[in-house]
Parts: sequence; structure tokens; C-alpha cells
Amino acid sequence: MEKYVFQTAEKSDYDRILKFLAEYFYHEEPSVRATKASIDEWLPIFGEMVESSLRMPLSIIVTTEESDTVVAVLLNSVWEREKDEQRTGADHEVDGFSDTMQRFLTVLQKCHNEFWSLAPSDIKTVIYREISSVGKPWQRQGIASEMLVRNHQTARSLGIDGIVSATSSFANQTLLAKNGFECLKEFPYSSIVSDDGQKLVEPDDGSVGMRINFKRL
Repeated sequence: MEKYVFQTAEKSDYDRILKFLAEYFYHEEPSVRATKASIDEWLPIFGEMVESSLRMPLSIIVTTEESDTVVAVLLNSVWEREKDEQRTGADHEVDGFSDTMQRFLTVLQKCHNEFWSLAPSDIKTVIYREISSVGKPWQRQGIASEMLVRNHQTARSLGIDGIVSATSSFANQTLLAKNGFECLKEFPYSSIVSDDGQKLVEPDDGSVGMRINFKRL
């Protein structure tokens, strides 16, 4: 079994994290795959997520000890109730994307927009898990669980009130449920339809919707 190095992701890791997302996450994340959108359409979204996550030292990059190959990432940003209540605009612009992508991103935006009305009123600041991904060759070795443990430790050390995730895959939904996360709301993929009612996003991993998962710390 390979040995892995878990490190805090830095701004200098931007390029190799984006490369990892293009090589693994794009092909392996069920909901991303289900959009049938090209990598060229997804790359700007991935880039925004990576850039947002690297503004603070809260994300994790996992590499092999021997070759320094990126095998997993956990990208985190911070949501603050006060700032979000004053915020205007969306996390991601949807203009210029395909119809499926626009509707998918709208659901992702709803997870952010509706979180604070669903969370307990005393929750003021949370870590938001933008992306948690382990490349297929390195899955089932406990890497995702270890990243989650480290995520908790970092959040607690900073006095963060909780952790939230817009969880789209069945595997991550199961992992978070086992670790005490509560589903505040689920947005069914069956609701992502074209103007004529045709389903646009049907993941093949058994997940039926995107969930806002939350855990108080």
C-alpha cells in the first residue's frame, strides 16, 4: 500500500489541483458526468472553486510520498451569515453555458442561497466543502475519511461553527451521514428538466438529488 502525504493546499498548488480535477473529478463525479458537458465548459467552474478555496489555508491536497502525484483534494471555502445576507449575485455566472449546465448550476446556487434559512440561527460561520475527490486508482484506502477528520480538526481549531456540503454523489452522501452530518434539504435531480419536461441530469451512482448536508461543531 502506498504512503500518502496530507498537506494544507497553497495558492501555488492551483495548477496541479485543476489538473487533478480535469483528469479525475470530471470523469468520476457522477453528477458532473451526468451533465454531459465538455471539460471546456466545466474548467471555468473548477477554476473558480479552486481559486475561492485557496484564499484561506483550509483545503487539503494529498500526494504520494514517493512520486508527489496528486491523488485527492478537499477544497474548502468559508461562508459567513452576515456577509451572505448582504451578498448580491451568484457564486457562478450561468450565462453562456449550455441549458443543462445553467440549470445544474442554479440548483448548486440554491444550496448556498437557502442554507442560512435552514441552519440554526446561532450558526454564524461555516466551512463549505466545495469539492471532495479521491482519484479512482486510490479509492477505498481511507483517504476521504482521513481528509474529513482533518477537516473537522481545522474547523474546530479556528472556532468555526460547523461544516456544510452540497453533496451530490451517493458515496459522499453516505460518508457524511456516517460521520454525523444532517441532510437539511435535498434537491431532486428529477427537477432538473428542460422546458419540455425532459430530465437533463440522471447520475448513474444511485444518488437521487443534491443534498445540503450540515454538521455542527
